[in-house]
Amino acid sequence: MKNSFFIIFGIIIFFYIYPFLIYPLILYLLTFFKKSLKIQIIDKYEELPSVSLIISAYNEASSIQKKIENSINLDYPLDKVQIIIISDGSTDETANLAKSYQHPNIHVVELNERKGKTYAQNIGASISKGEIFVFSDANTILERDALKVIVSCLLSSEKIGCVSGNLVYIKRKRSIGEPEYQKYETLIKILESRFFSSIGVNGAFYALRKSDFIQLPENIISDFVLPLEIYRKYEKITVLCEQARCLEEIPYKDNDLSGVIQRKSRILSRGLIGMLYVKELLNPLKYPLMSFELFSHKFLRWTSGFLLFLAYFLPLFYFDSLGKLIFGFENLLIVLICIFYLLSKKNSKNCPLLSAVIYFLLVNISQLVGWYYLISRKTPTTWATKR
Repeated sequence: MKNSFFIIFGIIIFFYIYPFLIYPLILYLLTFFKKSLKIQIIDKYEELPSVSLIISAYNEASSIQKKIENSINLDYPLDKVQIIIISDGSTDETANLAKSYQHPNIHVVELNERKGKTYAQNIGASISKGEIFVFSDANTILERDALKVIVSCLLSSEKIGCVSGNLVYIKRKRSIGEPEYQKYETLIKILESRFFSSIGVNGAFYALRKSDFIQLPENIISDFVLPLEIYRKYEKITVLCEQARCLEEIPYKDNDLSGVIQRKSRILSRGLIGMLYVKELLNPLKYPLMSFELFSHKFLRWTSGFLLFLAYFLPLFYFDSLGKLIFGFENLLIVLICIFYLLSKKNSKNCPLLSAVIYFLLVNISQLVGWYYLISRKTPTTWATKR
């Protein structure tokens, strides 16, 4: 009985930690002698392609003017930049504030009905004239050279179909692990870029050629599926460009636990729908490297909530002295985490390790909620602005 318990418990723990620790370690070892992509920045005016900067916005009145000012002051010839702002059914002054900029290269499209980011991007792409499409969020601030860097990275090789910018979160006074998680996710995408192809892009800032753009259904999460579709259709890879930096505030208020769960569960449920949309890429015989990355980076991670649930309740099925000890230890950990969290909240102190643990647990809870959304067909296609 004890042997079967240890075997089952060991298998659960292995598959739980695999996508978070073992997979990145495998990538690191496989790419140890590989260098990051070297980029020759394009500086000559005549060599720089025209760009359509497509910005989806919903109720971004507090951010849209800053975003436009940032966009028109980038280190890129403004006459080669078409700025398209799609107001996705905004109920505030987002569209009016954007329209107040009387510039021939700024185009504002108002959608009467809110359809979600993917639909808004499809509309933006349909009226874009640039050779390069660059998608960005309304609350994302690009560093001055970011546009030139990401375009140069994209054009550095015909094998590259999509380039992700390097998103850096601006820390609030108190945060729940999102900045650290973003750094961790960025590291994995850098390793994937060196190994083969990054899985997905940062939706806040990414670029692709107009000729490679593929319209997606509005319920599909574009920053995950679009790079995969470009690979499937054109056999072009995705890379993360470390030098193309952009800044963004954490997308929820300090210690907003429900905000974390709401956002992560929405992303996961739409990601699962996206996985079904590109399920062909999970075939290891046809796509060995891509299926390995997809299975390791996404699918197993998206099941970790179930694995944690199983690991917690498994000792109850072996409720001898060992099972009681393990189950008691698990509950003691939960109680201690709750106590330390409440104490840190009361004293207004932010412990990075505690924040990381709580965030990690919230991500696992979000996965269970995300699966519920998928199974019950209640997956939201729109996002909420909480700033």
